Formats: sequence, structure tokens, C-alpha cells
Amino acid sequence: MAKRAGLVTLYADARVHAVDKPAGISTVSERWHRELPTVMNELWKEWRRAEPDAPRPHVVHRLDKDTTGVLIFARDRDAQAELRRQFRAREVQKSYLALVRGTPRPASGIIEIRIDASPSDPGRMSVVSHGGKECSTRYECIEEFGDLAVVRLEPLTGRTHQIRVSLAHIGCPCVVDPKYGGSEALYLSSIKRGHKLGKDGTESPLIRRLTLHAESLTVRHPESGAELRIEAPLPKDLAAALKQLRRWSLR
Repeated sequence: MAKRAGLVTLYADARVHAVDKPAGISTVSERWHRELPTVMNELWKEWRRAEPDAPRPHVVHRLDKDTTGVLIFARDRDAQAELRRQFRAREVQKSYLALVRGTPRPASGIIEIRIDASPSDPGRMSVVSHGGKECSTRYECIEEFGDLAVVRLEPLTGRTHQIRVSLAHIGCPCVVDPKYGGSEALYLSSIKRGHKLGKDGTESPLIRRLTLHAESLTVRHPESGAELRIEAPLPKDLAAALKQLRRWSLR
């Protein structure tokens, strides 16, 4: 892996470029905040340092602003078209890790729902009985910490906020995800008995952003057709939160 202009490159060749997306930055420009930095523009800046006439990166898929992990771009339109075809045809394997509140029962299975945009809350998706779009997600609970758990998820469809909505639907929202039933932040005092606050009575959170990470993505290379599996390590904030959970949650 190579670090590039604040981004970590997970894989790169003449047709494909994958980065480890950090939290707090959108994949592409937000409709109402086009002046804010984006992963696409940060990557383009790096390309132009090496090649001043480098074309803009071609978007293949997106991750939510506070989701971390594997994000892939194409370096030309033909590569973009082939990778997008794979996403549409559901030929891509995607794996996510989520820190959730609650423990899924059964411990593994498939969540099948229909979702649509919420008419009363712009930017939010809702589960619906009729209409909407089918949404299917395979899941497996891989670690439990009392009333918290780590869940690995494989979205079988590609809907907006699919994993977040699906987890909330089964009563296990991401620990930090106020939009879908989670908290604003996770604090050590909520898992460590007798934890003492600072002298000013305040406490810094273990993690204060969406507890969701895109850990791997498997596609077929747009030129060779060879299987290409790209993985991203846990980000520091989520890894640190899990370390504290393993130390204190069962005591």
C-alpha cells in the first residue's frame, strides 16, 4: 500500500485505482456543498502531480461520507463501463464490518426487505411494505460484547444506505448512526464499569462517526478478466474502539 495525498492506495494500475476511503469525506461532490473536498478530487490532484494532463477519475461506486474502506475508481471510460456492469449484474463481492448495538438472532442469515426514500425525511431510506426496491443482505455475527456485536455483511443488492437500513430493521443499528437508530458516539463509560470522567466532567468518545467499514471488494479486472480482491484494514478509530470493547465489555 502507498500513501497518496492523504489517501492510502490499496491497488493501482493503468486501468483501476482503489483507495482506502477515510471517514468524513464524500466520494463525489455533495449537492449542497460542492466546495468541500471529495475523494475523487483528492485522487485527481495526486494523478496530476505525476501527470499534469491526467483525466479526472471515473466513479464506479460510492461509499457513505462516514463509511471507511475500499473505494474503487476507473482510469478510463471503458474500464468504468465494465466495472459498473459488474456492479449492476451483481457480480461484485462486497464485504463490510459493522459495530452494532444488539446481537442479531439468528446469528447469521439474509435480511430481505424493500426500501424507498422517506417522504418526510430527505436523505433517509425507509422500509416499505409495497413498492420501493428489493434489498437483500447476507450477515453473520462474528463477535459479541454484551449488548454490542461485530457483524460481517455482504450486500447482495446495491441500494442507498442498504446495510444501515437492514441492520436497523432487525433491531441492531450501527452503534454510531443517529439517522437509523444508533447513538451520536460511543463512550468508554458505557462499557467500562467505574470509569472516571475527566476533572471537567467531560469524556472524549471512542468513536463518533458511523461504525461501518468496507473491508473488501472483489471484481474482475476490466482488461484481463482476472479476479481482483482488494482489502482495507480497520481504521484506527474503529480498531481502538474494538480493543477497548475486548478489554472491558465482559468485565
